[in-house]
Amino acid sequence: MGRHTNPLAFPNEGPSGYILLDNEPLFRAKDHLRLEKPESIYSLQSLGYSDQEVAACESSFGYSSAFRILSDEGIQIMKQICDRVNSNRNASSGTGSNRLGSYVRGAGYRSNFIRDFCDSPELREHVSAISEISLGRHSVPAVACGINYAPDDITKAIDTWHVDSVSFDIVMMVSNPTSMKGGEFQIFNGTKEEGQAILGIKGEEGANTALPHEKVITIPIPAAGYGFLQQGSMIFHRACRLLEHAERVTMIPSFEILPRYAKDDTNSINMASWADPGICAELARHEISRASARLDALLDQISLNDKPIALASKIHRSVDKLLAFSKKLESMGNKND
Repeated sequence: MGRHTNPLAFPNEGPSGYILLDNEPLFRAKDHLRLEKPESIYSLQSLGYSDQEVAACESSFGYSSAFRILSDEGIQIMKQICDRVNSNRNASSGTGSNRLGSYVRGAGYRSNFIRDFCDSPELREHVSAISEISLGRHSVPAVACGINYAPDDITKAIDTWHVDSVSFDIVMMVSNPTSMKGGEFQIFNGTKEEGQAILGIKGEEGANTALPHEKVITIPIPAAGYGFLQQGSMIFHRACRLLEHAERVTMIPSFEILPRYAKDDTNSINMASWADPGICAELARHEISRASARLDALLDQISLNDKPIALASKIHRSVDKLLAFSKKLESMGNKND
C-alpha cells in the first residue's frame, strides 16, 4: 500500500481552455523557498469544537500563524507570473453564488513554475510537520494551485464567509499586505456550524455579512511570501474587502490527507458544478484513487469470521463517496440531455 502514501500525479494532459505561459523560469526549491515555522498553532478545540467532533476528523489541527514560505527571489518571480496569469482568468465569475470576484483555479495548468511550487516535496514535508499529519498536494489540479485577485469593485468582499471544499490549504500573500487598506484575512472564533447559523447559511455557501466583532480573529500576514496553514473544511473564514483600490494577490495551494485511504473532506459533489474546464474528470480521478486505496486497505482488514452485514458495511464505506459522485455525474448528464 506504499503507493497510496503519495499524492496522485498531475494528469499528463491539460483540459482545453487553459493557456500555458511561455518563457517561464524553472522552479528551484533551494532558490525559491525559504520555509520557516509558525510561531503559533491553534487546535480545533481552541475554536470550540468538542472532543467528539475532533475525533471525527483526521487531525485536531485548526490553523497556524503566518510563516515565511518564499525567498526574495521566489516572491519576485511568483508576482510576475501571477500578473501574467491574471489576463487568463477563468471565464466563470465565481464559485457557488458568485462568491469570488476574481480568481484563477487550475493555475498549475497555466504555469509550470506554480505547478512545481505546489508540488514540491519540500513544501509538502513542511506543511506535514506543521500540522503533524501527512499531507500532499491535492490531486484535483483546479484547487491544488489557485490564485485570488482583488475584485475591480472594492465594495465587494474579496471572499465572503465560507468553508473550503478541501481539508487543508495555505493562504499566501503574493503582493505586499502592508501597502493596502483592508483586505485582511479573518477566521470565525467558533465552530463552522455556529458561524453558519449566525449568518443563516449552510454547506459551503458564502455570505458577505458582518459577524460579531468579538468572534472574529484577524490573521496578521507581515509581508509578501508569508502565509498560514488552515484546515479549511473546518474553519469558517473570509477575506475582507479593500478600503482603497490596491493590488491584492494571494496564492492558495491546497492539500489532501495521506495516505489516500484516510478520511477525505474533499467536497466533490459541490465542486462538480464548478465551471472549470475538466473539473468532473479531475474529481473522478480523485475519487477513484481514494476508493482504490480504501479497497486495498480493506483487503488487510477482512476477517474470515466477518458476518455478511459487517462485510457489506466495510465495502460500502470504501466506495460510498465514489458512488455518490457517480450519481452526481449521472444527474448532471440527465439535465444536459
